[in-house]
Amino acid sequence: MDTGAPIAAGQRKVSIDQALQLAVQHQQAGRLQQAEQLVRQIIGINPNVAPAWQILGVIAHQAGNLPGAIENMGRAIKLAPINPILYANRAELHRLAGNLQQAVADARQAIKLDARCAPAHSNLGIALYDQGDMDGAEAAQKQALKLDGRLPHALNNLGSIARHRRQREIAEKYYRQALELSPDYLEAANNLGAILAERDRPEESIKVLLEVARRKPNYAEAHSNLGNAFLAMEDYARAKKAYLTTLKLKKDHPEAVEGLARCLQEEREYDKALELAERAIQLSPERAQAHSLKAGILSDQSFPTEALAAYEQALALNPELPAAWAGKGHVLMEEGRMDEAEQAFTRALELEPEGLGARLALTQCRKTSADDDNFAVLQSKAQEAVAASPTTAISMHFALGKCHEDLKQYDQAFEHYLAGAGLKRQRVSYSAENQDKLVANIRQIFTAERIAGLAGQGDPTNVPIFVLGMPRSGTTLTETIIASHPDVYGAGELPDLLQIAAESINGSEPGYPLNLASLNGDNLKAMGARYLSQIRQRSPDAARITDKMPANFQALGLIHLMLPNAKIVHIQRNPVDTCLSAFTKLFKRSQYQTYDLAELGRYYRNYLETMAHWRAVLPAGSFYEVQYENLVSNQEEETRKLVEYCGLGWNDACLTPHKTERNVKTASVMQVREPVYTSSVQRWRRYEKFLGPLLEALGDAVPR
Repeated sequence: MDTGAPIAAGQRKVSIDQALQLAVQHQQAGRLQQAEQLVRQIIGINPNVAPAWQILGVIAHQAGNLPGAIENMGRAIKLAPINPILYANRAELHRLAGNLQQAVADARQAIKLDARCAPAHSNLGIALYDQGDMDGAEAAQKQALKLDGRLPHALNNLGSIARHRRQREIAEKYYRQALELSPDYLEAANNLGAILAERDRPEESIKVLLEVARRKPNYAEAHSNLGNAFLAMEDYARAKKAYLTTLKLKKDHPEAVEGLARCLQEEREYDKALELAERAIQLSPERAQAHSLKAGILSDQSFPTEALAAYEQALALNPELPAAWAGKGHVLMEEGRMDEAEQAFTRALELEPEGLGARLALTQCRKTSADDDNFAVLQSKAQEAVAASPTTAISMHFALGKCHEDLKQYDQAFEHYLAGAGLKRQRVSYSAENQDKLVANIRQIFTAERIAGLAGQGDPTNVPIFVLGMPRSGTTLTETIIASHPDVYGAGELPDLLQIAAESINGSEPGYPLNLASLNGDNLKAMGARYLSQIRQRSPDAARITDKMPANFQALGLIHLMLPNAKIVHIQRNPVDTCLSAFTKLFKRSQYQTYDLAELGRYYRNYLETMAHWRAVLPAGSFYEVQYENLVSNQEEETRKLVEYCGLGWNDACLTPHKTERNVKTASVMQVREPVYTSSVQRWRRYEKFLGPLLEALGDAVPR
């Protein structure tokens, strides 16, 4: 092939063969301009040198010019039509361009020319993978490895096939084998980081992915996967930063858009999260995960009908998406459709036997019995799951705690609750001092004089009924009693009021309550009207709508001012029972004060101080107080008084709240489906020996 014609390479002249070798060196070192200059000289002298066109194709590919790469590789093939490597290379270029049928054809032609060409088998496998033919892809990759056992790309691709099949342990094994052969193989390292996060080992995932991102800062997929790992760690600030970096590198990256939406969902920025979920759907309408994400956000916003429809859309696109089945199961459970919920969780478990999520959800669907198969499996997996990562361990401990408590094995139960809460506390950011400051700021902003001066200036509607108090104090039961009335729609825990309360007012910095320092009557009326408009989206026609966000107790004075005709019901319960019930629940999000007994007791004291302030500064009768223990022991009398306070005519349905068909989103989802019972009264006595830090923090609030 060497014609002897000189090629200028810097200050010296070289042959065509030497120029080709030098061009390859430049190309492999990333010096694409120098490589292309040499190749162009070769082609200028002899346009029939196939390797020159091949190198030009590789250079075009590295420069991001796929059409040019395919064209140049085609010129090489015309000059050397029996060279299998050229067909194998063009197969990969066609695959990257989305020309899957042509990619498969080129790979098969390469194999026809040389059945022992391992890269051709590997590239065929990748193309078949993209076509959705997992069996064919696996067979091709295994044949490639049979021919050449040191092909890291084939091992990486086998890992991706296993990942697609949700065989995550096998996928991890293949990715690690690929990295053993090629430690600098960043795609395999990125995939390893992704699978570690999916296996609930985000701590390990972050270590791997940070190194990938350091070595290749413009690797969009690595930043997106890093966001997923930080999200699993509940480190939302770093997760958002990773997703935003991804979107700077690749503005239409659907997974990063979804990840950013999930961060906002966790931070209760539901409207913004929903906008991003819709954007993800626009970017990739056939992507079932985006529809499933949208469904989860709609569920969090208390739109159960719309959420179920979105889950059905996700499952229509991909009937084998475990997350959609599990999400659907949670909505069905909240709707009281327990048999259907259990079926959905079971289907998710069938699709993903390794996954613990659906198995853990099943423990919430039913009481554990001594011969419960699900409990037996959890126990068999407990040691491995707890050792795997804190993420898995947290969920496992809370689930096992609940199972042991169902079986009246209280010591074992609390050991798990303590372990799970301890791990969770290490992960979340919570400041008891900031909570103290919040109470002080509420007292500063909402004085009796200020409240009197702003009285009666809010929106006059009487539609809302607020049910508030400490989490796990009986707010769900109370709301369900009220919502059993035919004139009432039970909207559940709504984020709307606290979001409105925290926004900037008259140019102030956002953040309740200091943002309200210049609050006036016009503000109050607008805020009340906006709140009414938002809750009307849940039920346009109901005469009354309940909102049972417990934390609204912090804004009780603001509710009184912005909605002066709204009814406000405050639920009180034995302090130790309330705190214990909160401590033994793994909340979906927030409630970070509940994972340390001393901090939980301190929070309860803050709550008592806040309620004492409202009693002192608000006019008599501004809100109605119910004692949970009285409600469950003297149900009819207390229910009649409650219904009367709400301005409703009597209806017998209020005495059988467990029969009411409505969505219940809280940790009390199972209890509220049962007739009113008293068995949870004085529950704390079973665990008294463990509760020293809580009892000390509660001090004289503990009933004697």
